Amino acid sequence: MIGILFLVIALGIGGKFYMDRKKVDDLYRHGFSLLEEQIATYIVEHYAGVSKVEFSPIYVDWSIDTIETVPVIYDQSGNRAILGGNIRSQNIVFSGFGVPTGFYSLGFDHSGKHIIYLDASKDGGEIDVSNSTVLPEAARLEKSRDIDDNIDALIADCQLTAIYKQDGGSPNAEIVYNVEIIQGEVDDKWQ
Repeated sequence: MIGILFLVIALGIGGKFYMDRKKVDDLYRHGFSLLEEQIATYIVEHYAGVSKVEFSPIYVDWSIDTIETVPVIYDQSGNRAILGGNIRSQNIVFSGFGVPTGFYSLGFDHSGKHIIYLDASKDGGEIDVSNSTVLPEAARLEKSRDIDDNIDALIADCQLTAIYKQDGGSPNAEIVYNVEIIQGEVDDKWQ
């Protein structure tokens, strides 16, 4: 009898833990799908010469309190450059994309519904995208100094060639979104 009671309690606790983890993972996938769309849309609409924008999985690293994705840009020559991080030749460090940067808020309200505010919007301020499944027009960036400065530094470092800022950008660029969740640090492929 005690064994059965113990088993029922263990299953209840395990089930609760699983459901809570699933709820949090769904929030991360929802929020990051919109953040990735915002970043990719800005790049392909404002930069010519881009062949592909690709995203890493979502890395959740509680040891340093970050949840991030790594955007990667490919030029027409096949060169690959990572947005965010360190450009050693220029002694510049760019912030990553996710939490704590990229989102103004990413969490739950008192009833358990998603709260998702992106840091930037078309008018420059944070924007509530909690109820959106695709990036709303008001969340499309007209300008992004962070992305522009990062791409300029990658071009100056010769990691990207023949990419330049131009309205209309690269309408045929491939975009590869990724909302897989990985616990731990960003691995070497994405650094």
